[in-house]
Amino acid sequence: MNAATRPSPTSHSGWNLYWVSYDGEEDCFTVARNSRSARRVDADYCGFESGDAHAVRVKAIPTGILRSWERRREKYGYRQPLPWYADDWLLRRLGATFRDRDQLSETLIDDVVYTNGPDGPVRPRIIGRRYLEEFGAVKAFKRYGHEDRYSPSQMALFTIMGICLARVQEIEHLIAHSFVFGAIAVSERRKNSTVAELIKSWKRKTLGQMLRAIELNWDIEPTVHTSLQLFLEMRNQFSHGLTTSEQYNIHTSWGQDETIGFLTLFEIISRPIREAFQASLYASIDIGNKRLLKDEPAKQHPLTSRQRKKIGLFAAIFSPKQEAELKPQPKRPRDA
Repeated sequence: MNAATRPSPTSHSGWNLYWVSYDGEEDCFTVARNSRSARRVDADYCGFESGDAHAVRVKAIPTGILRSWERRREKYGYRQPLPWYADDWLLRRLGATFRDRDQLSETLIDDVVYTNGPDGPVRPRIIGRRYLEEFGAVKAFKRYGHEDRYSPSQMALFTIMGICLARVQEIEHLIAHSFVFGAIAVSERRKNSTVAELIKSWKRKTLGQMLRAIELNWDIEPTVHTSLQLFLEMRNQFSHGLTTSEQYNIHTSWGQDETIGFLTLFEIISRPIREAFQASLYASIDIGNKRLLKDEPAKQHPLTSRQRKKIGLFAAIFSPKQEAELKPQPKRPRDA
């Protein structure tokens, strides 16, 4: 349809953003006055049956934003009349942010996540403050939501515990994504024919198994090694019933004071551990770029100058053991 015959909207008011879902992968945002016309966009343009679509109103589009969008479309030669698909420019003006996660493409607008994925339609989900408000309005929650009552000191402890838990997860993530080639036994490498299988095998290990494999193949700077052993011990204690133990029972003032000391020490020793395994991850990426992806620059993961500096930290903390050290030692006769 050319510009001369293009029907222009009589008014810039009354237009809304809709999320139209069909098969998951081709779900999209459209600009329309009502849900019926929103569903018709794909039916007319792509040949879908409008009855197979489901349209959800996202929000009203302010008149000024719609005018700016229409001028922008005119400038770049987009002649399609409304209703039509929304582009990223318009979505950003309406407050949208984007991310890719696990083969899913997600858009967040006003605490609602809209998802494109290969496995069929995904219902929009509410998160953040809006989720808490709607959850708090549920009658069942109102009845039972006040059963657990915590003092201000307990709430402060929960905040520190959340920080420590996030630190643990970050460190475990770093370890799971580094040392894949430098800590897996030769026998295990032979079982896995591809790099992807090798990585999957490494990630299946528990944190303790990963650390033992690293210690077996690498000399670790003594201070970091001591911190690593203490970190693993405290992490296990933290993850398995810390606050219900006699010493750290958070329902007593004595136990709360003990827990503060435990968590503070745990947070302090976790810092150098995080630094060490950040460095190991960057070193792993650098090795992968230079060796595995040497002839495929498009697939390489570029490192920032700050990340490259941390590779030097890796060399200062970890050094590979000599082959002689890795061979099993002969059994010694037991002392009489």
